[in-house]
Amino acid sequence: MNEETAIHLCLEKKDPRGFDFLVKQYRREAMAHALGFMGNREDALDMCQESFKRAFIAMPKLQRLEQFYPWFYTILKNCCLNTIARKNTAIRHFENVQITQSQNHPSESPLLALQKTEEREGVWSILSQLSEDHREILILKYFKDMKYEQISETLGIPRGTVMSRLFAARKSFADHFPPKGVS
Repeated sequence: MNEETAIHLCLEKKDPRGFDFLVKQYRREAMAHALGFMGNREDALDMCQESFKRAFIAMPKLQRLEQFYPWFYTILKNCCLNTIARKNTAIRHFENVQITQSQNHPSESPLLALQKTEEREGVWSILSQLSEDHREILILKYFKDMKYEQISETLGIPRGTVMSRLFAARKSFADHFPPKGVS
């Protein structure tokens, strides 16, 4: 079976064997991208599972699909970014609670411990400070080792946009490096 046949089975026949083939074909690539976004294996596995589930549900509703992975990548990316946004909201809430508690109990400093932990995360910490576009393009280029043409196809943007976005992302990363508190 090839990708075209698998897509046809999914769209026309609603046959799960086609989707099974696509999952087996792209699970490693999906895991690498999810790991780049999430920063740890467990969350990346969860994001892959959730994204493949969403794709399985959505795929039969499509009229046509040329290539599976660029379409699927959009689902995976949105799933990861939404989860990151929810976690960041929870972290901000936790930090606000900790600040309030440390003001009431000055000898306790959980916020300071949290900041030290974040500094040790190094590159991941810096990446998390970047815009979604910058983080995404750096992950694709340096963690997935994609060429400009591959990034262009995956993100659905022109090659020139890939180049300019990558330039801006590198500059943004450099502006955040080294992490605060590191000499």
